[in-house]
Amino acid sequence: MLLRVMRNEWRGLAADRTLWAVTILLAVVMLFAASNGARWSALQQERHGRLVADQSERLEETRDQLLEIARGGSPRSRFLDPRNPAQVGQSFAAGYALLPPAPLAPLSVGQSDILPAHYKITLESREALFAGDELDNPTNLLAGRFDVAFVIVFLYPLVILALSYNLLSGEKEGGTLALALAQPISLTRLATAKILGCGVVVLSLTAALTLAATVAASVDLGAPGAFSSLAAYFGITAVYGLFWFSLALLVNAFGRGSATNAVILAGAWLTLALIVPSATSLFAATLYPVPSRVEMIQSVRVAGQEASELGSQLLSAYFEDHPEMAPEGEIDPRDYYSLKFVMEDEISRQIAPLTERFEAQIRGQQSVVEKFRFLSPAILAQQALNDLSGTGYSRFDHFRSEAGRFADEWKSHFLPQIFRKTVVTAEALGELPRFSYRPERPSAIAERVGGTALLIALSAVLLLGTALWALRRYPLTA
Repeated sequence: MLLRVMRNEWRGLAADRTLWAVTILLAVVMLFAASNGARWSALQQERHGRLVADQSERLEETRDQLLEIARGGSPRSRFLDPRNPAQVGQSFAAGYALLPPAPLAPLSVGQSDILPAHYKITLESREALFAGDELDNPTNLLAGRFDVAFVIVFLYPLVILALSYNLLSGEKEGGTLALALAQPISLTRLATAKILGCGVVVLSLTAALTLAATVAASVDLGAPGAFSSLAAYFGITAVYGLFWFSLALLVNAFGRGSATNAVILAGAWLTLALIVPSATSLFAATLYPVPSRVEMIQSVRVAGQEASELGSQLLSAYFEDHPEMAPEGEIDPRDYYSLKFVMEDEISRQIAPLTERFEAQIRGQQSVVEKFRFLSPAILAQQALNDLSGTGYSRFDHFRSEAGRFADEWKSHFLPQIFRKTVVTAEALGELPRFSYRPERPSAIAERVGGTALLIALSAVLLLGTALWALRRYPLTA
């Protein structure tokens, strides 16, 4: 009987023009979203390509200059000498730390439009390296660009609600509910069969369109981890759909009219998908406001003035603490480059409290979002889809740590040469440190996505259980 009811539901949906209209509309927006995401991903890769080419050109030009000098030539500019390790590390050979795009990146722009996917690695301090970071909580732009994830998080629930708001009320108003219950089937089984029938159709349709969008966006499913990530993508979509179907069944279970059900479900979508995420983000930013750029700039300026006044003292103290760095012979207190980097260390030390406060505020904002994200399935689904696409906040935060690690390695390579007045040769360019991104552990990503899916599933089960309980008191007559 259950399968018979489901088949009847499928025939009803096939005969309903609403399903065909929704299918066409969803197909159009899904393919447009895939195109939009693919363009953004291609733009990111093109930008990375330009950066790699720029670094290669500068290295090749520096090597040519060094070879020319070795043959008896002179530097092309007396202010820019490729033999000077400070100038090589700061400009001639300055490279880039690049975050490689994940295979499913075209499906979800995520945080990639507000968080940097590359850093220029020079001899500047960490404060200068990360100066371009977004200072606001990334969840402020939760919705992001129009991509496949946007369609799933915001439009997919509307499709579900449009097809299920009158799941029982339509039968009741049409006078067929009592006739159906005259058959050997309970109201609970009838409602379950109808929701399953509708769910199979909507989920299959969404999965097919998502797969088509994946192909249209030129996602390389042969890349390592791509297929498993896409399977998890479908899993999150299914669990997210279960939540909205359970909510629709719960609203139907109270026996109100179809128009009332539609208004209640529209209000629920507006609250859970838009209002709660925005309110959570605003609350996090209000509770943990980050220091302003003006305060940061002013602190750096004051620290710079104090360090400048103590320049020679700082240099002497530095070499006392690091005798292995000291040059042979007497220390020149007017050595520009040595003074520059010692002063930067002092500036970093002085503004460390402000930097730590900034990072603590960001962590506080993230903790608020983590604590309250269960209030909105939209936040949960968006975070999971971003994680699977490699565009979530956690991956960019991990990349930031990797860039900071390489920046320290880069400075450690050049500072001893600067202090000891080592001359850079063409052969030495081949020994420069190279950035190699070490990705997050797959288990860490699986843990985040699995935890998110579990939260959505538990919410759906709770709604479903409440709906089945409420169906026992369903009024069969108007």
